[in-house]
Amino acid sequence: MRLGDMSGAAAILNQARQRYAKHASVWLTSAEWARLMHDRDQEQEYLAQGLANCPGHWEILFRSADLQIRLGNLIQAQIFNEGARAADEQRIEPQIQHAELAEKCEDWPEAEARWQQLLQKKPDYRQAYTRLSTVFTRQSRHQEARRYRLAGQYGAELLEPVPQTGAQNRSRGAAGKLHFAQLILTKALLGLKSETSRTHLNYAWVVIEPLLHLIIYYVLFSQLLNAGIQNYGLFLLCGLVPWMWFAKAISTSATSILGGQSLMLTTNIAPMFFPLVSVAQATLKQLPALLCLLALGLATDIKTLSWSLLWLPLVLLVQLLLTVALALLIAAIVPFLRDLANLVGTGLMLLMFLSGVIYDYRSMPGRIAQWLEYNPMAVVISTYRQIILEGNPPDFAGLGFVLMVAMVLLLSGAALYRSLRHKFVRQGLR
Repeated sequence: MRLGDMSGAAAILNQARQRYAKHASVWLTSAEWARLMHDRDQEQEYLAQGLANCPGHWEILFRSADLQIRLGNLIQAQIFNEGARAADEQRIEPQIQHAELAEKCEDWPEAEARWQQLLQKKPDYRQAYTRLSTVFTRQSRHQEARRYRLAGQYGAELLEPVPQTGAQNRSRGAAGKLHFAQLILTKALLGLKSETSRTHLNYAWVVIEPLLHLIIYYVLFSQLLNAGIQNYGLFLLCGLVPWMWFAKAISTSATSILGGQSLMLTTNIAPMFFPLVSVAQATLKQLPALLCLLALGLATDIKTLSWSLLWLPLVLLVQLLLTVALALLIAAIVPFLRDLANLVGTGLMLLMFLSGVIYDYRSMPGRIAQWLEYNPMAVVISTYRQIILEGNPPDFAGLGFVLMVAMVLLLSGAALYRSLRHKFVRQGLR
């Protein structure tokens, strides 16, 4: 049959039916042969003979129901499907067919009940969420349709019963925020998996990429240009790792809302979802690089092993807030000012040299060092070096300044998203 020799297949199947009439696979294959030959009468005859020789076989009943659906005999299909479900309750195929039959009859409440029943038995069957979304759309229940469509794309953990009254209404906001955060994390993990699966080394690039940057900058500034800084490799890595996290998050989030226009057209998802996914993905990607930084510090400098390392999570949190705030702000402006997307790369390069990634900005002459202290990323990178290189507590005044800048940017971004939310999709279509 796969070679296209249908007459040869017919001869073999004829012998098989004579010798192995009690084997269900003989009748199923014979019915498949008839289906490929577009002979529905013969297909129906083979399935009937299969049921006569193998009564109660779930797959023959299932295939008989499928044939009746194609013939338009929905009542007869229901009878065969009921027999298939009764013959083997663990099989998912008859359950799916059962729900599809309700859709064929345009009995949308019954279709909803059957798909929900299927999900109770197999909650990881994502197609059921998509089909339920269609059923809800047919019933003009568009909010539920959007929720199930997203669950089909990103996972069932996004679904919880929608609060309606009493104490449930008071917890609705918190539950919605939790679901939104889960959706961001799920999408970031899927994006990271997709990105790494396209290369032979997969997740190894998470470590190789910062290592290659380290080697290039180390050779250029320490060996060729004589940076004159003790333990320059660790010094450089303390600047590169947080900077690469920041730069990747900003560069990928800049056009994220434009890239998410198709999803915004079909769902009611908030526009800030897209830059937040970019930041989350960049954060997940840089966590192994941070571990490598700590391992290198512990291996090369005894000062790294100090109680000051306990302050590192605080520095990471402050940098995350700054990154999120700036990413949201730039992503919100780009749809309305497309030229800004072309300037992000150049701006990041300039900011890199103003942030002391490859040198200590405090060693700059005159008032330059004082001006650079107003650069939040320069303060963050300097704080990493204080903790890892020098074994000292962070500069809390500097971190407070960075946190204040991040909060101002966050509040500005939140106001921007509230006022422009319904304009993002229209701008994306231009």
